[in-house]
Amino acid sequence: MGLYERELKELTNTGVKYVVVGAVALALHNHPRFTIDLDILPDLSESNLGQLIKVMTKLGYISRIPVDVNELKDPKKREVWYTEKNMKVFTFIHPKQHKDSVDVMIYPAVSFEEADSKKIYGDIEGIKVPVASLVDLLTLKNSAKRAKDLPDILTLERLLGGQI
Repeated sequence: MGLYERELKELTNTGVKYVVVGAVALALHNHPRFTIDLDILPDLSESNLGQLIKVMTKLGYISRIPVDVNELKDPKKREVWYTEKNMKVFTFIHPKQHKDSVDVMIYPAVSFEEADSKKIYGDIEGIKVPVASLVDLLTLKNSAKRAKDLPDILTLERLLGGQI
C-alpha cells in the first residue's frame, strides 16, 4: 500500500466530502513527486468535519496544535485561527508515525463547492478518490506563494498549456 492510501480509502468509504489537493493530487494526475503529507480540501460543514474528525481519530491521528480537534468544526474558531495566527490549514499528525500528517484546508483560495464541481477521480485499489482539477491545483499553489511550490506551478502550467 502506498502513501496515504489507508487514509484516503477510509475518508472515501465513510462518505467524507473532500477533494485531494497538493502533491498527492499531482500524483493522482499521473505526475508524482515526493511528498511527506496529504493535503485535503473538505466541505467545511459541521457534520462533514465531524465525520472527518472521526476518521482521523479512528486512524490514530491527533491535532498538531494543542487544541481539542472538535474545535475544527467551529467556523468562529477557524476565523480566530486565521485572523490571529494566519492559519490556513489544520494539521493532523500521527504520534506513532511521525512522518504522517494530513493538512485540512480551512481557508482555501478555491471553495470546496468549486473544487468538487470540477474534480476528477483517481483510483486507489478500486476506490475512486476525488481529486482537484489541474486548474484548481494551480490556483491553490499560486495562492500559497511559497518558494517550494514553484516546481509544481511550472508543472501545472506546462500541463495546462494555455487552458487557463
